[in-house]
Amino acid sequence: MTQESVQKVRWGILGCGQIATHAVSPSIRWSEIADLVAVASRTEATAATKAAEIQAPRSYGNYAALLADPEIDAVYIGLPNGLHEEWAIRAAEAGKHVLCEKSLTLNAASALRVVQACEKAGVRLMEAYMYRHHPQWDVVRSAIRDGKLGDVRIVRAGLCGQLTDTENHRWSALLGGGALYDVTCYGLNLARMIYNAEPLTVVALADRNTREQVDRTSVALLDFGHGRLAQVSGSLSTYNHQFCEIEGNRGRITLPHPFIPGWEKTHVVVEYGMNRDVIEVSGANHFFHMIEHFSLCVVDKARPLEPGEDGLRQSLVNEAIEQSWLSGKLAEVADL
Repeated sequence: MTQESVQKVRWGILGCGQIATHAVSPSIRWSEIADLVAVASRTEATAATKAAEIQAPRSYGNYAALLADPEIDAVYIGLPNGLHEEWAIRAAEAGKHVLCEKSLTLNAASALRVVQACEKAGVRLMEAYMYRHHPQWDVVRSAIRDGKLGDVRIVRAGLCGQLTDTENHRWSALLGGGALYDVTCYGLNLARMIYNAEPLTVVALADRNTREQVDRTSVALLDFGHGRLAQVSGSLSTYNHQFCEIEGNRGRITLPHPFIPGWEKTHVVVEYGMNRDVIEVSGANHFFHMIEHFSLCVVDKARPLEPGEDGLRQSLVNEAIEQSWLSGKLAEVADL
């Protein structure tokens, strides 16, 4: 199936946040296989203003009205984490394919309900880890596949920044706030991607000295078995920084911009033996590639979601991390 032969997927957006406005909606407009049809907010005035800003033909003053639109095939859910389950399920029940912003839900039982609703409705579901769609990861996978690192033993990754707005929903326990669900989750998702496996156990610590005791900083160690370990971290209250190091018994890879590379060119450093290769990667819009990938998955139900995923297994790891920092003990990651 070629892109030229694909009927355009008609998109609706739930929520008017920064990512929806400045990343997802432009990506839909730029795609030749996607159309931006509508945006919904909690009020008609906000929705109308946002629709004009992002060039959406229609606006809705509530989310249910958008889901009732028969001319929408897929929705991007850009709402706070605590609202994802409800609206992902309602979208599936309305027959809409679901691209849901991470984190998919706040626990594994909730994620399972979303997955089951989408399976029952026969719609595609993907958690929006946009970084997976950047071409720099093709360089990483190629180096690992070619044996330049030998056996990968350690993955270290983190994403940190400063969130000074005390009223932001990321500080709300009810809305699923905290570093784990917003930034720390990136590192553990990356480790799962590199190992192509699930961790068996985790040990985690968190700084929860916040108004509603959501974590502002969290760190986790993950054991994937067979000598494969990962160290991941994230913070909403430290210096803006991101990093990734992948180390094997023969070499290592470092990425200066693993999660937010920007649209300019970036690079991947591969060190093995006496060699140090600095491989430049052309600028890319990973949100655009994510939209195109999911749109093709909507059209072709047999097309693998990889490099995306449904988020259920990720939620099992998130849950184990919370169990560990609450108990002060090692926690096992539940199996499906």
